[in-house]
Amino acid sequence: MKQIYAGFVFLLGSLTAAAQVNTNNNTINWPDYMKRQTMRWDSISTSYYTGILLGNGLLGTNIYKEDDNAIRFDIGRSDVTDQREHQGNGLSEPLISRPRLPIGRMILKTTGKITGAKMTLDIYNAKAEGIIFTTKGTLEFSSFVPANTNVIYIKAKGTQQEKNINWQFVGEKSKSPRMNQNNTGNPEVYPENPASVLTKSGIFSVCHQPLLNNGGYATAWTAKKGVNESTMLISVGYDGEGKLDEIKEATVAINSFMVTKLPVVQAAHQKWWNQFYQQSFISIPDQRMESFYWIQLYKLAAATRANKPMIDLMGPWFTSQTPWPAVWWNLNTQLTYSPVFTANHLELGKSLFNTLNKNLPNLINNVPEEWRKDAAAIGRISGYDLVAPLSEANKDNGQFELGNLTWTMFYYYQYYSYSKDREELLKYIYPLLKRSVNHLLYHLKKDEAGVFHLPSSFSPEYKYAEDANYALSSLRWGLETLIALDKKEDLKDADRGKWESVLEKLVPYPVNDTGYMIGKDVSLSSSHRHYSHLLMIYPYHLINPDQADNRELIQKSLDHWISLKGALQGYTFTGAASINAMMGKGNESYELLNQLFDQFIKPNTLYQESGPVIETPLSAATSIQEMLLQSWAGKVRVFPAIPDQWKNVSFDKLRAEGGFLVSASKENGETSFIRVLSTKGDTCRVLTDMKVSMVSSDKRQELAFTVFESEGKMNISFSTIPGETILLSSGYDTSKFNVLPVKPTIREKWSWGLKIR
Repeated sequence: MKQIYAGFVFLLGSLTAAAQVNTNNNTINWPDYMKRQTMRWDSISTSYYTGILLGNGLLGTNIYKEDDNAIRFDIGRSDVTDQREHQGNGLSEPLISRPRLPIGRMILKTTGKITGAKMTLDIYNAKAEGIIFTTKGTLEFSSFVPANTNVIYIKAKGTQQEKNINWQFVGEKSKSPRMNQNNTGNPEVYPENPASVLTKSGIFSVCHQPLLNNGGYATAWTAKKGVNESTMLISVGYDGEGKLDEIKEATVAINSFMVTKLPVVQAAHQKWWNQFYQQSFISIPDQRMESFYWIQLYKLAAATRANKPMIDLMGPWFTSQTPWPAVWWNLNTQLTYSPVFTANHLELGKSLFNTLNKNLPNLINNVPEEWRKDAAAIGRISGYDLVAPLSEANKDNGQFELGNLTWTMFYYYQYYSYSKDREELLKYIYPLLKRSVNHLLYHLKKDEAGVFHLPSSFSPEYKYAEDANYALSSLRWGLETLIALDKKEDLKDADRGKWESVLEKLVPYPVNDTGYMIGKDVSLSSSHRHYSHLLMIYPYHLINPDQADNRELIQKSLDHWISLKGALQGYTFTGAASINAMMGKGNESYELLNQLFDQFIKPNTLYQESGPVIETPLSAATSIQEMLLQSWAGKVRVFPAIPDQWKNVSFDKLRAEGGFLVSASKENGETSFIRVLSTKGDTCRVLTDMKVSMVSSDKRQELAFTVFESEGKMNISFSTIPGETILLSSGYDTSKFNVLPVKPTIREKWSWGLKIR
């Protein structure tokens, strides 16, 4: 290869013949590798946050201890919600009219007092097993929720005086959890749903819960007893509109399960989960962090699917002991879905995007009537119907947050960036992004100097400010993205001139000597868990380290934000970790994630702020991804933020912007190869610390590319064709170009789950 000089660009072609690029990584022994991600319990407690989580994207269970004489299997179904008429525009109104509703739990009673447990969750096969020890014997159980059938399967077998298996269903009151607490906004009059009705229908026991709107939900169960054992099957049917038969739905699901032989159901279930994991791969030397990452992918697929409800704050593991029985749009939804893109699981994002598209009329009706012709928005809280009006006249309790929908659209746009699905872009993404930006444009006011300003709006988790950076960042990103799309796709949008004019005259981000402010005249002067004032840095990357003049400002803003202690919470650490990763500071990012694990993450990897909030662990998975691979501002950054302790790292088929599937390996601190599969065909620009000496294609004998070195990194650019794999390496020994699991050297014996301490 020709010698490379920093700052010079060479056009190189035909330097190497097309190598036999290994495009299929068959070197991973997946069952063996995934065994080390198994969650293990050598104790059992009464805490929701220590339970075993199972789910199929709709139906789920959480397994933990009810008391000293019972194991509980909480029953949850994500779409079981109240369906009351909306009453006004109050911030907490959706928590009363359209909240999640509790269903109940199946209790496995013990004869003796529970003295201990040994339990596992095999996430590769999505199956729980365990032995419960009591003073009168043992109870052995196994449980799974079939990937394609809405049934919870539990098998229990007893010894000694625990041989007589004793089940008991405990239904919960059909009432918004918000009404169990003295929260501002609770109505003085709250008509309760009718009482549930217990019935028998053939082999089934049924708990039927009617709703006030003539809808309802029903839990059906049946147990088959054998010698010393019993198999319990549970299902839940739901009718939100009074048009379906919820009892029939539940019983038909169980009947369908029973007529299919159990080995057939288990094989299909296992196949689904195994194929799910094999869409991508990562391996890092910290076993605690590696296992955590895989468990987050497990939770995502257990909580949603493309054709299932979007994930709220709990997924199918609902508990009535929560103040959060709805969907939040000022951080939670965005962070929840952030890992699906790089993980190469775009299909999981569809549950959110389908929800947006299905409820477009409600998003439009969330804005004042005179703007509905071309605008849409969403307030802080909604049910699955996305009814959350946003009006400047209704600013109580910080309700007037500008930018929520546009921030959400950033992730819908990510779907396009990572998939290059032009049909989805033109039919859904572009029109809704434009509506969300138009809503912000309607609020602009021009001052005497011709500068555009946004009115006082709430910066999430802090306070009101004019020209709030939360809203300004969203507006600027939205405008720049619309303009770029109009140019690239040649859409000839008549509004482009207006967007360019607004961008040119839009007020700069408010800044002071501590960095980015909350907004005009509002400094960040007290601890703030949310990075609402820093969205221009992350995730929008409008202000980024590639801009040398901005590096000091980014660092100053980050340092000031996390220096103010007291209110910092879990997602503070994931946000700060991601910003550090963006700046190439792997050690700092790693330290922040370790602080998160040490201080906030529960034994089953859930997270708590008053009640369960699912987004923080999932956003930590995103932070881990960003240490391994980043793609923004037109570049694919390979190993951009690897901690010094991680000498060996590998990943396979992580997805990058442009529809590229990237694989790479780092051995003894050196990047050995990078493999790029182009799914759509486009120009790929790779930034790497590897001294590249070979670039080859599996489709072409000749490959033109440009390369230059800057600040110790090589920038390589090459065109691709659909289906082509490009190999970059520092040597010619192609036998080493396989992705393999790395040996754990940090917390090498770690497993998540509850341990005796």
